[in-house]
Amino acid sequence: MAKMSVKLPKNESQFLDGSNKGDKPWDDAKVREDVMKLVSLRLSEPYILKLQWISEQTGIPQQRLLRDWLLPLIDEKVEELSR
Repeated sequence: MAKMSVKLPKNESQFLDGSNKGDKPWDDAKVREDVMKLVSLRLSEPYILKLQWISEQTGIPQQRLLRDWLLPLIDEKVEELSR
């Protein structure tokens, strides 16, 4: 498999190379809580059907379900990696 190279803008790459080890990109003053960005997520067909079923049973939109489940896991991982 070929290795993909992604060129990050200078302000983003500094967080990946360890030069600003204490800084977190989400703490930047330009980051806004009200800006929502889309992330694609590939799920196998059985999981898509399960998600649809849960959404239908609960009346909660699929996007909201995923967001409600995922955000706490992200915060937990950040805490773990920040220790």
